[in-house]
Amino acid sequence: MIAKIMSIGLKGVEGYRVQVEVQTLDGMEAFLIVGLPDASVKESKERVSTALHSYGHQLVDQKTVVNLSPSEQKKNGPIFDLPMAIGILKSTAVIRVKIPATTCFIGALSLDGSILPFEGLLAAALAAKKLGFTIVYMPFVPNLPDIKMEGLDIVFVSSLHEVIQHLSGQMLIPFHSPQLIQDDSIEYEKDFQDIIGHEFAKRALEIAAAGEITFLWQDHLDVEKVCLLKHFRLFYRHYQTRHNSKR
Repeated sequence: MIAKIMSIGLKGVEGYRVQVEVQTLDGMEAFLIVGLPDASVKESKERVSTALHSYGHQLVDQKTVVNLSPSEQKKNGPIFDLPMAIGILKSTAVIRVKIPATTCFIGALSLDGSILPFEGLLAAALAAKKLGFTIVYMPFVPNLPDIKMEGLDIVFVSSLHEVIQHLSGQMLIPFHSPQLIQDDSIEYEKDFQDIIGHEFAKRALEIAAAGEITFLWQDHLDVEKVCLLKHFRLFYRHYQTRHNSKR
């Protein structure tokens, strides 16, 4: 059975449509990749086969041929690891659901089956919308901006197992980018930023306040230290108020 999985190739920051064709045949064990792959794409056979082994699918006594079309475009990067793995599972009937041509897969594979980001991930996601795809499976990267595009459903996945689960109809726990919570409702009369220097002492006082740790000041009190303690008292009072209100 020949499986055809859609993906995206990158030429600089421009993306183009790539069809990953996979066929598995009985015979001497081999893994061939054709379609002008560079060295990083040729290495995919080791990553993909090991990731599939970790998932529980072994390529034993099988000849696997992967064709990256269009053949005249040079392919580079580990972006095709995920579509190759999905194509093999589809070709061997492990995945039986129909995968529409408007669904594409991008992502590198770790040896344990984890899906990893790659260079040009954001450009590939933007290209998916431009190329007319409606669903894209891709790894989640917390430090990238929140990607939301009308008409494109982005499915963030962290492992090959999650991709297969989602294709079979199971829901995934959504990923969320960490967001800084700013509370502008509290105005501090004094702040440690008003004190120049004494970074070690200020850091120690902040840790003491956050952990409710008792500290002992073993030194004579001069003007600077008294100023630090006054700021700390106000800071600790506001911290305790916010901490108790969230309990």
